[in-house]
Amino acid sequence: MTVLIEPQAPKIRRASDVIEHGIGLRKILSSITKNWSLVVTLARRELTDLHAGQLGGAIWILVHPLLLLMVYGFLFTAVLKVRIGDRGPDDYLVYLFSGLAPWLLTQDVMVRSASVMVSNISIVKKVMFPIDVLVAKTVCASLLAQSILLVAVCLTALIVRGTIPWTFVLLPILGLIHVALLFGLALLLGSITPYFRDTPEFLRVFTTVNAFLIPTMYLPQWVPSKLQFILYINPFSHLIWCYQDAIYFGSIEHPWSWLLTLLFSVATLAAGAAVFIRLRHHIASVL
Repeated sequence: MTVLIEPQAPKIRRASDVIEHGIGLRKILSSITKNWSLVVTLARRELTDLHAGQLGGAIWILVHPLLLLMVYGFLFTAVLKVRIGDRGPDDYLVYLFSGLAPWLLTQDVMVRSASVMVSNISIVKKVMFPIDVLVAKTVCASLLAQSILLVAVCLTALIVRGTIPWTFVLLPILGLIHVALLFGLALLLGSITPYFRDTPEFLRVFTTVNAFLIPTMYLPQWVPSKLQFILYINPFSHLIWCYQDAIYFGSIEHPWSWLLTLLFSVATLAAGAAVFIRLRHHIASVL
């Protein structure tokens, strides 16, 4: 009796002609979950190696973001003397920090993820290494470093206001939405940068300019009415308004921003996963 053996499907190799279709988010998350210990190790190493051999060591991870907040606070409250209505400088600090902290986190993830494949070219060219781990460790490293800012902002709001607003309970939900957005951006930027090497330079310009095009340092009504539309069409403005609702206003002042931020995060995550799953086996060939 003749036994028919079905041929096995060929394994997908890096730089092969096989193209994966669909969003592929489940595959990416499954790979990251399976290699989670590797993600944590690489994220921790990225932070510690940055200050290896220095006397302060990992303490600089705390010092840099906190010092940045102090500089911004001094500039806008002591030098420029910016106030919101008749409220004091401490109130403005809460407003400034509640928008600045999430933007600095977003900026850090975008800049790091744009260069993650190029800076790890020797790893990317290894056929068996799951490169989605590199994207995940980049997001985790940024979260570990920049989450210090968010804790500092919440403590500042608590000290200034003397009470904890009920909207603080929304921060975990908002944080999950924000992480989904960051992961989508990281997948998208990490996969297209090997093809468009000018992406990091574009991002440096974009993040610098966009810091002044979102309502972190000023109220929207301070902008001339003819230019206010720039704030409203900027999806990152709505992310900032959500954090300001949760930390500064203590109420949902921008309900549409919560919905738009959720939609923006879902769309970015889906787009980033779809592009990454389509290009990940070909990145090594263009590096």
